[in-house]
Amino acid sequence: MSRYSNPPVPHEVNVSEKTPLRDFLRLALGTCLLTVAVVMVVFFATRLFAPKIPFRYEAALNEAVARQFTHNNAASACQKASEAALQTLADELARTMALPPEMRVHVHLRQDAEPNAFATLGGNVMLNRGLLTHIQSENALAMVLAHEIAHIQHRDPIVSIGGGVAVAVLFSALMGNSDGGALVGWAIGLTQMSFSREQESAADEAALAALQKRYGYTNGADEFFTYITQKHPEISRIPAFLSTHPTPPERVKRIQSGFAPALPDLTPLPAAFTCLS
Repeated sequence: MSRYSNPPVPHEVNVSEKTPLRDFLRLALGTCLLTVAVVMVVFFATRLFAPKIPFRYEAALNEAVARQFTHNNAASACQKASEAALQTLADELARTMALPPEMRVHVHLRQDAEPNAFATLGGNVMLNRGLLTHIQSENALAMVLAHEIAHIQHRDPIVSIGGGVAVAVLFSALMGNSDGGALVGWAIGLTQMSFSREQESAADEAALAALQKRYGYTNGADEFFTYITQKHPEISRIPAFLSTHPTPPERVKRIQSGFAPALPDLTPLPAAFTCLS
């Protein structure tokens, strides 16, 4: 009886022409490119439609956002008096700027030595104590407040944060993270943000118009930006096209171009702020 033996199998059979590693890299690269494309579409679509969201939904975040930035504030008598004076001035500027009735602005004084102010979600304006110790007139303060109010009026906070939140939600879903509380906290933390050159310039123009209506001139509006320029001269050496925001010298020049020929008497700061010095 003859013995049976398996015929030799050609080495090309059941052997892939492509290595598994190459297949994996192609799949991973395709997935990454698809994810980036989806993220970009979601990011820009969210920024585009964010201003269409009724402000009452954003205003519902007012208390949560305020707590995020003011939880370490000491509610002293000086703090309350100063915040009341800031709120009064902000309300007067808001009426001058014809904000819609539902667009209420809430001003908070933070115990921070850095001279700074910023607008956030919910109609909140955060102003650092350090800013009040480096300006000399109500006109300069009004320029800062009106600038931040203009950001709220133009819906800049929700436009700027909208894309970031959308991307965070997308990545959370892709990674299987369902921790909504952490996501919301992270999103609120983004509200201490910077805006684009176009947003900053538009806010400057709206603020100058508000000062012109309130005081009859815009002199003094450059005070804070002049201080920043003097404190940080290195900013002056940054070419405008490399900066995402108008540089302080650039802003000072533009603001001063609209000054009245004869220097009027500037309005002094409210007496409530004397306790801060």
